[in-house]
Amino acid sequence: MSDRTRDERIAIMLSLLSQRGELQVRFLPRSLGVSGATVRRDLAMMEETGLIRRSYGKITATRRGTELPVSLRHSQNAEAKRRIGALVSSLIPSRPLVVALSGGSTVGFVARSLATRHDLTVVTNGLDTATTLMVRQLVQVVVTGGNARSLSNDLVGRAAEKSLRSYRFDYAVVGADGISPEAGFTRYSTRGAEIDRIMLEQADHKMIVADSSKLGRVRRAKTADIGSVHTLVTDSHASAAMVAALRKVGVATATVAVPAAGSDCRRTN
Repeated sequence: MSDRTRDERIAIMLSLLSQRGELQVRFLPRSLGVSGATVRRDLAMMEETGLIRRSYGKITATRRGTELPVSLRHSQNAEAKRRIGALVSSLIPSRPLVVALSGGSTVGFVARSLATRHDLTVVTNGLDTATTLMVRQLVQVVVTGGNARSLSNDLVGRAAEKSLRSYRFDYAVVGADGISPEAGFTRYSTRGAEIDRIMLEQADHKMIVADSSKLGRVRRAKTADIGSVHTLVTDSHASAAMVAALRKVGVATATVAVPAAGSDCRRTN
C-alpha cells in the first residue's frame, strides 16, 4: 500500500485530470496504490468540496487549469519548497528589516525559516503565513485587512491594498503560479496578483519564490514583468534553458538542489 497522504492523492488526481480531462474510477486504486474504499472516500470529499464531478464510473474536474486549495498545494514538491524557504531566509540579511510576505504554499516555507528571526517586522496578507510566523513569537507580525479568499487563505481587496501601500519594505517575497520570459510572473487570481504587485512595488528588493513546476507556465493575471524582479529562487529541476533566459534579462536566479542527499548544494547567479 502507498504511504501517500490524502492531500497528495488528491493533488495527483487533479493533476491527471488537468492533463486528460477525465479519469476512470476503476483504475485509480492501482494507480494510487490504495484500496477502492480509500479512493471512494477521497472522491466523496473532492465532490463535496466542488473539485470534481462523478458520473458513470468516471470523474471530471469542475474547472480545468484553476488554482488548487492551498491545503493541497503544501504537499506538492514539498522538499523543493522547504529548501527554497531555507535559501530565501539566508538571503535576507540579519538586521532590523521590514519584509512583505504573500500567502501561498512556497512562501509558507519561507515563513517557517524566518520564524526564528527576532530582527524582522513582517507584513503579510497570508493568514497561514501569519500563523506560521507567530508560532515562535519572535517576529513582529502585521496582518493586512481585506476580504478572505478561501482557496489560498489570504486577504485581498481594497483594505489589503491600502494597508500595503502605507509601508515601504526592505524585501518583498511573493509566489507565482506561472513564470515566462515573455509573459512575466503570473497568478491564477486577479485579486491575488494585485496584492503581490503592490508588495513588489513597495519593496527595495523584489523576490519571487516558485518551485520548478511553475516555470514555462502562463496564468491569467500578471503580477510583474520579468525584468522588474531582482531575484527568483527555484529548484534544480528547472529547465536550464529557462533559467538562462531569465538570467539574460537580468533576473538573478538561484536554484536549490533537489534531491540533495547529505548536501545543501546551491547555485546562484
